[in-house]
Amino acid sequence: MTFTCDELKGLEHPYEVLGNGDALAENREELNKLTNDEKLVLASRLVLECPVNELKDFAHAIEAARIPQDDSDTFHSFLFQAYQVKKRIISLLDPRNKNPHSMILEKEFDGELFNNFNKLAIDVLNNNEVAIALRLAETTPAQDRSRVFQNINNIFPQSLFAAKVGHAFAVRRDIERLLLGDRPDQFFSSREFKIDSCIEFASLFNVINDKESSIAGKLALRTPAENRTDVVMKIKGFCAEDSELAIKVQSAFALRRDIERNLLGDNPEQFFNSRDFSVDLCLEFAILFPELLKGHEQAIGEKLAKLDAKVRSDISRKLEMINGAAHEQSSPFRIIASAMVPKEEPCLTKPTPVVLPSTEEIVPKQESPTSLRNRNVLFKEQTEEHKKKNSQMEPIVSDSEEEEEKQNCWTSFCGLFGK
Repeated sequence: MTFTCDELKGLEHPYEVLGNGDALAENREELNKLTNDEKLVLASRLVLECPVNELKDFAHAIEAARIPQDDSDTFHSFLFQAYQVKKRIISLLDPRNKNPHSMILEKEFDGELFNNFNKLAIDVLNNNEVAIALRLAETTPAQDRSRVFQNINNIFPQSLFAAKVGHAFAVRRDIERLLLGDRPDQFFSSREFKIDSCIEFASLFNVINDKESSIAGKLALRTPAENRTDVVMKIKGFCAEDSELAIKVQSAFALRRDIERNLLGDNPEQFFNSRDFSVDLCLEFAILFPELLKGHEQAIGEKLAKLDAKVRSDISRKLEMINGAAHEQSSPFRIIASAMVPKEEPCLTKPTPVVLPSTEEIVPKQESPTSLRNRNVLFKEQTEEHKKKNSQMEPIVSDSEEEEEKQNCWTSFCGLFGK
């Protein structure tokens, strides 16, 4: 079916009518009669209406409009350029294209082509700005990002597409330089940090997979106490609350809090006795201890030395478990362990000195005559008293017998004294 120039310009859905080779060949003469501006508009409408999945087949149909002798300023030349614009933009989203940024670099980039079909390019980009910006941020090497953004900004100045590419490149740059650097806290304090951009380009954070512990440890070490809650809230803003990064950062912040409150406090044993104490966390965030404990190891050990032996033994065991650098003499845990041993360890039982008796105490001294005399007198008195008691119980004897007994006792006593 053929159309006049006016009919061609008035087509409501030109792709439905001219979207095949036969229709283009039949209307080639009338299509070439259109002015250049009219050709550009109709060609743009045709290509824009072509579904992406039919774009490859439409490329073959376009050849039917070609004039072999002279193709300059023909409808075919405009249609082919419009096709190239859409094809290049769509190719930026093709996952098989490993280097989509190369199309926008100086050697591959045809600025005049995109300038001539600027409206078509903007229409093709519509609703694809974020996806293409994300793809460019993921694949463009750091050294090429500036040129890629400059070319995009030149062709699409102050456009939504240019703005999205700028935001995506900024997020990727800050992830690499700051979040994965020595000062990840600066990622969140940067003036260019935008929570909306982080949410929009959340997949850019896939590069930190398996690096969450390192980032969390550095954040806990460098983030001031008054900013830690804000950092956690920002992370939860663009990551899920149960994401690996959010969990690790909260754990690292909690460990630093316990170090400052307990281990560096008046009762450092509370750090080890706390229900929150975890050997695994201490080893995972070992980066915190050398810097936070520097210069305090001796004081901590001396405080622990005042505890009883059983408590100290348990703490020593835990110190050994969390000491991931046991071979290093400068390890803070080794210094603490050495300082917590009391200077004078008291014995369990103090031995009682054994005093041997002297020879004089073992061998009795020879008594003097005076001592013997006194002892005999005492013996006599005791004997007399004993006899007196017995006399009261025994039957009364005769006077002669009593006299004879007295005489015998006196004689015996005098004989003992005279020896």
